[in-house]
Amino acid sequence: MATVAWIGGMFTNFLIYIPSIGKTLEPQLAGKLTATVMKRFRILIYISMAAFLISGIMMASLHLDSGAIVSSRIQMVAILIFKVPLYILMVILAIIAFEIVAPRVARIAADGPSPKLQRAQRSQKILAMIGFLLGLLVLALSTML
Repeated sequence: MATVAWIGGMFTNFLIYIPSIGKTLEPQLAGKLTATVMKRFRILIYISMAAFLISGIMMASLHLDSGAIVSSRIQMVAILIFKVPLYILMVILAIIAFEIVAPRVARIAADGPSPKLQRAQRSQKILAMIGFLLGLLVLALSTML
């Protein structure tokens, strides 16, 4: 569920929410709405991050402690070698997106349309896209366990 909430939220944000807001509202209003939504959304994401980490540790522990054959354990360790750094990168990107980029976009949007706002929004979209793609990779690796 944590993975679905996290990746589903990124999917919705990247492909539906951000483009719709930008096309519908004036920059000042779009900035305020985005800031408000992101404050609430980040709570869900931070809870999902923690649940994902805790459940991943529990699952790995159960699997490695079980009577699984050695090749199964080796496969799990190999997958975790890729999955853990991707997870850490996703966490870092989420923190940057929620704590640095979103507030910056909101502040810039308050001044109205500008090239600076377009660059900030582009940065926000790129972060969302990268986070989403990393999330898909983590999800794919999770299914291999």
